[in-house]
Amino acid sequence: MRIWYRGLAETWRMYFGRASPQVLATHPSPATRLPQEIVEIIIAHLIYDRRALLACSLTCYSWYIAAVPHLHHTLLTLTSSPWERLSLVWPKPLLYKHRLGLLPLVKKLRICRGADFDPVGFSPRRLNLFLLPRFYALNNVKELEIDHLDIPGFKPWVQLYFRCLLPTVRSLALREPRGSYRQILYFVGLFQHLEDLKLLFGPKSSIPEEQENDLTLTPPFAPPLRGQLTMTFIRSVVFLKDMIDLLGGIQVRQLDLFYVDGMSLLLDACAEALETLRFHPDDHHGE
Repeated sequence: MRIWYRGLAETWRMYFGRASPQVLATHPSPATRLPQEIVEIIIAHLIYDRRALLACSLTCYSWYIAAVPHLHHTLLTLTSSPWERLSLVWPKPLLYKHRLGLLPLVKKLRICRGADFDPVGFSPRRLNLFLLPRFYALNNVKELEIDHLDIPGFKPWVQLYFRCLLPTVRSLALREPRGSYRQILYFVGLFQHLEDLKLLFGPKSSIPEEQENDLTLTPPFAPPLRGQLTMTFIRSVVFLKDMIDLLGGIQVRQLDLFYVDGMSLLLDACAEALETLRFHPDDHHGE
């Protein structure tokens, strides 16, 4: 009779979610016994469903290991933001992931300009002696996007500041970077394994004139640039010539050009490798 009452009590606890650890341990979930290869295939179908990934990460250790890289694939931070998005303002996302040891999992880093009133952009002011060691933990980033990068502000220590990103980045996007054309090309040439490049300027962007010191800048590497090249509002033919010469030629497979002067130079340089060429209807340069 006591055994019958004890079994009834355990059944009652399980029904209301209060089962003892001993009872739960005798009935493990079938999901915990799946091979890791099957778990990773399941997770791969859920990489765009954040809620599902969060649920999977709570299942067991093997599911957590498979889901957590997708949950922390992208680190988005804003250099400034309206008050309702203060949690995204630099350096809060960086410090949060560093505290949890998640920065090595980041594959895509986006440093965006969150508001029009930000006069600083991304400059050395954002990377002091306290933040720089945390920033260096981003050692697996494949895609890098930066708005209003202040390249002259980082001179002459630009390689020191970005050394954790230089060996790993394959895709680089710069939106309205600050600096002369030679300074921009020098920064691009730091990434020795770069495949895709985006240089995005606005119609009102103004590039400062080259200085004598800038004319002697030579990129330390000639990145392969075999993927996609996207450029908007490049108004200097000299810049395209220097880009082709200093970066050792351009052999990209895809070109996306909008208001680029002298685009025939790019077409000639990429003639053998080019597979896809995109023009825009309202761009008279593409006629």
